[in-house]
Amino acid sequence: MEEVHLWRGSAEQRALRSRLGNLSRFAYFNRQLDYPDWSGQAVLDFGGNIGGLLRGSNRAIRPEDYYCADVLQEAMTEGRSSFPQAHWIHFNRYNCSFNPEGVKDLPIPDMGIEFGMILAYSVFTHTTREEMKELVEQLQARLAPGGALAFTFIDPHYTTWPETYQGNNLKWRLERARQLNPNLDIDGLLEQSRGAAWCALVDGTELFVNGNGEWNNKAVAQTCITYNVFYTVEFLQREFPLATIRPPVNGEMHHCCIIRRQG
Repeated sequence: MEEVHLWRGSAEQRALRSRLGNLSRFAYFNRQLDYPDWSGQAVLDFGGNIGGLLRGSNRAIRPEDYYCADVLQEAMTEGRSSFPQAHWIHFNRYNCSFNPEGVKDLPIPDMGIEFGMILAYSVFTHTTREEMKELVEQLQARLAPGGALAFTFIDPHYTTWPETYQGNNLKWRLERARQLNPNLDIDGLLEQSRGAAWCALVDGTELFVNGNGEWNNKAVAQTCITYNVFYTVEFLQREFPLATIRPPVNGEMHHCCIIRRQG
């Protein structure tokens, strides 16, 4: 089951939401950013859901310094009920999976502040390539001097857990998709992805190599589709030549792309 199912899936899937929260986001970014001083830093958790970054920070981030923006209105309501001192912004932008009734191409709102840290965990794994480029540019413009933007991505060809699992990240995702679609041709899709710089997996069944893919927009609002985008390290480095890219840590499958503003 993917995160989108916890919000737009069946009643049984949504009921699992309270038990499944990613509190490891803070530990992940803390390590990728070389254990920075978080005190007094204005932090934007872009696509932060119910605020897992804040919840997992063990008070390293003060609620009043924490801003969370997400396309899920319900997540913002849940986060605000737990941390009313923090700032919760519903970013009502269209997303084929999480917010199919949102506004297409909606810009990130001006929050009246520059951020020392902007973090996005598993956000650009669910947007088109063009959206990623556009939103990263907008986020960079909101950094304070000396600030850092860090976001994650998944390399389809990377083997994350070589000691326990020999398949690459794309194979891992496809094997989970096959639980819902037993006839899925995993070997055929993996062969199709061979040498791809990037690819998009739509609803766990259709793979688009070096392309965003496509879906039936009329059906999207009525069904809960999954949309997973993968980028190789080499491709992301070409897209963002000034970025530092770091390998996964803490048992996560996500690489980290870090872009800093000179201060």
